[in-house]
Amino acid sequence: MILNIYGPSGSGKTTLVKKLLTNNKIKIFFEHITKEKYINSKINKVSISLIPLPKFRGTVKEFFNIFSIDINILLTLNDELKKLSESIFARINDQKTLQQISMRQIETFSAGELRRLFLLKTLLADSDFMVLDEPFSNSDKKIWEIIYKAINQNNNNMIILSHISLQDLFGLDEKNKSININKVKKNFIID
Repeated sequence: MILNIYGPSGSGKTTLVKKLLTNNKIKIFFEHITKEKYINSKINKVSISLIPLPKFRGTVKEFFNIFSIDINILLTLNDELKKLSESIFARINDQKTLQQISMRQIETFSAGELRRLFLLKTLLADSDFMVLDEPFSNSDKKIWEIIYKAINQNNNNMIILSHISLQDLFGLDEKNKSININKVKKNFIID
C-alpha cells in the first residue's frame, strides 16, 4: 500500500512522518550513516529517500555499499527499475560501463539525478517500510511516469510525501491512499 501525504511546502508533512516513525521506535537514519550502523540495526529497517538530503560524499559504489547493495545488481534490474536507473546513469550493458558508473562521484550528479539515485537506492535496500520524500521533484513529467512505475512495482508499504496527490498526477489506483495536510487550514483531508 502507498500512503500519499501531500500538501504545500511548510505544511508539516516531513515533520509529521518523522514524529510518527520515531515515536514508534522504528530505526530510521535521518542523518549521515555508516554501513556498520545500518547492518547492525536489530529494529525494523525503514528505507528513507531524502529526509533530509543525505550528506554523503564519495562514489556510487561506496554509496550502495553503505546499504549492503551490490553495485552489480544494476546489471540485472527488472524493466521498471532499469528505466529508473537509465534516467540516472544512461544504459548499463556490461561490466565496463558499470565500472565507470560505480566510480562516479555522488556530487557530480544533477539535483534530479541525485534524487532518483536516492530513490533507486531506497527501492533496492532491504527494508520493511519506505518513506519517499518528494520523489518527483527536480524531474520533468516524462520522468515522473518512470518514477511512478518503479515505485508501484515495489510490494513494500510506503509513505510518499509530495506537493500534489498521486491521484491528481496519475489517476485512481487501488493501492494508493491520499491524505491532504494543510497547515494553513489546520486540518487533514483524507481522499
